[in-house]
Amino acid sequence: MRGIRPRCQHVRGEGRHKLREEHMASGTGCLILSGMPGAGKSTVAPLVAAHHPRGAHISGDVLSYMVVKGRASPLGDGEESQRQLRLCFRNMAALADNFAESGVFPVIEYPVTRPLLDLLVSELRCRPLLFVTLAPPLEECRRRNAARPAPQRVAYDIAPYYRAMRGELEGTGWWLDSSGLTPQETAALIAAEARERALLAVD
Repeated sequence: MRGIRPRCQHVRGEGRHKLREEHMASGTGCLILSGMPGAGKSTVAPLVAAHHPRGAHISGDVLSYMVVKGRASPLGDGEESQRQLRLCFRNMAALADNFAESGVFPVIEYPVTRPLLDLLVSELRCRPLLFVTLAPPLEECRRRNAARPAPQRVAYDIAPYYRAMRGELEGTGWWLDSSGLTPQETAALIAAEARERALLAVD
């Protein structure tokens, strides 16, 4: 299984040039956008995609809700929840590869843990892979979540997930504190600098 080099922040020097050569040979690459509820993922992801001549936003939530009967919550610990979560990640990767092979830059949007990021990387064929975590402070995520319309609001305490995500993935890719930026500014910054700051070194 292909995986991510531990605690890789971004690639420098010869490694970056090698990945750029692979990008030229294999297509457009792919950006994975992660973060806690309230971080701004679902707003920023399509804006990032729109910065490319041809770009696509792949929402893990949208794919998950394509299961109209028998859907299991991705937050569950049961076998069916985990099976459907893995299915969602395989579908995100398949869509991203199809878009990339056709010259459309895919932006995958979903909160990931280390095991889920490893799964996604192992499923994706397109290269290079860029990984950005929107990382405003926990209190800012809570404030933004509380300001959402009730149907979109996350009801559970995000603090344990926030701590777990930092513990597992901080230092991997580009952790971007977007608390002082508008969604448009965040997307423009990611589009301009992700290839320099968010490259994943993969096996």
